[in-house]
Amino acid sequence: MVPRIDPSDLPELARGWGFEPSAEEAGELLAVAEAVFSVLDMLDEQEPELPAPVEAVRAAGERPRPDEDPLNAIVRYCRVRAEDCEGILSGLRLAMKDSVAIAGIPLTCGSAILQGFVPRYDATVTDRILRAGAEIVCITNMDDLAFSGGGESSWYGPTRNPFDPERSAGGSSSGAAAALWYDGIDLAVGCDQGGSIRAPAAWCGVVGLKPTHSLVPYTGIAGIDATFDHCGPLAQTTEGTALLLQAMAGKDQGDPRQYEVPSSDYVSAVGRAGTNLSDLRIGVITEGFSEAVGAEQATCDAVRAAAERLAGLGAELYERSLPEHLQAGGVAFAGFVEGMTALMTSGGNGIGWRGRYWEELAPAIVAGLRERGNELSPQVKAVLSAGVHLRERLGGAPYARAQNLRPWLRRAYDQALDDIDVLLMPTTPFRAFRLDDELRTSERVLRGWANLANTYPTDMSGHPAISLPLAHADGLPVGVMLIGHRFEDARLLSIAATCERELGWAPARPAQPQ
Repeated sequence: MVPRIDPSDLPELARGWGFEPSAEEAGELLAVAEAVFSVLDMLDEQEPELPAPVEAVRAAGERPRPDEDPLNAIVRYCRVRAEDCEGILSGLRLAMKDSVAIAGIPLTCGSAILQGFVPRYDATVTDRILRAGAEIVCITNMDDLAFSGGGESSWYGPTRNPFDPERSAGGSSSGAAAALWYDGIDLAVGCDQGGSIRAPAAWCGVVGLKPTHSLVPYTGIAGIDATFDHCGPLAQTTEGTALLLQAMAGKDQGDPRQYEVPSSDYVSAVGRAGTNLSDLRIGVITEGFSEAVGAEQATCDAVRAAAERLAGLGAELYERSLPEHLQAGGVAFAGFVEGMTALMTSGGNGIGWRGRYWEELAPAIVAGLRERGNELSPQVKAVLSAGVHLRERLGGAPYARAQNLRPWLRRAYDQALDDIDVLLMPTTPFRAFRLDDELRTSERVLRGWANLANTYPTDMSGHPAISLPLAHADGLPVGVMLIGHRFEDARLLSIAATCERELGWAPARPAQPQ
């Protein structure tokens, strides 16, 4: 039954919309509302037709002890396996970000407000992964509601870097990247709205792919905004990255953001990769190395040295300027702030699209905000406050302007790729920063966004981008990001496979975390 309006609450509800009903008018409004709500009560008389979860062993497990998870990368160990299913992921053990629904396994999005929430249905990617034969062995830590790239805002505490535990693993898919250094975890699923796959991949020295927008369905995954939510793979190897993308990618009738999704054989693309890059034209984007993105010299030097190693395999390097790369901030942050606010006020779903809605998430968010809103991270509190302010003062105009500028930004990257195969720049402008409890809150929030300066533009443009562990400085990984043509994800993976085979990853693998 739909909850009714308490008559004493009506004046405040009305003031929120700029009017004040008289006592007589209030009675009439409540009568109309009662008629509407009585019709809404009929919603409970039927159950929606949603796909039943694949039959599987679903053991929720428990949170690891500190000695079992010294990097704080794992929210809980679990065991989810469709024992009658075999496929390209058979025998592989997978880590799932704590924002992807797995029926019967608690999901928290790294946040206080979702403690106790257990989905009843699988996300589309979960279903596909299980049917492909993988076993999901753990749920990984992440920044609170995915709203930072710093890896330190989770309700469970920061995720530590496997190369230096005094530093951050990056975020928001922090645990997905760090957990790959544990024995017993082969692949990981992450999500990327501003760089949240690629930033932790860069800092943790693994491969992280943000696929072309819409290539991987987002149905059943907690997001920020449907127009730039991405889900993708992280792995130690290009082959593992391709296997996981192969399992996840493709059309989903429950996700209307996909339109037409071309199919590719990503695994074969990796298998066919050559021993040189003689046909590859690389555009080295000047702005990605600039002070304007906060780039440190050690990172720039390491990435340029890696680019020269690619040239040594036959690639042609072209220095290119892409000023729009530096002008994407307004587009991105209008989407982040107003998109997140709209999503939260609509129960994590958004409105106005024909697709599968996550009905059970909505009351969990409402209850969590009411009961534990004070425990939200400063990042989320700041964004929601700014979002409500913008909505009340400007009615969504900045978001509308940002969306109208998206074609301009997409076209700029398309034009930069006109006579170029891939664009190259540092994944993050600087290496993993030290965890520091003494930092002011504002400093911690802002540095957690600053490391995404090179990644968020391609979330807005939708182009595929991959972070490769091809460089290092003073023992810390430095990610090299390649950006490709839309839906040419297979080409990126093929290039990555050649780099891995001929150059190897750097730096050397750290000792098993203790």
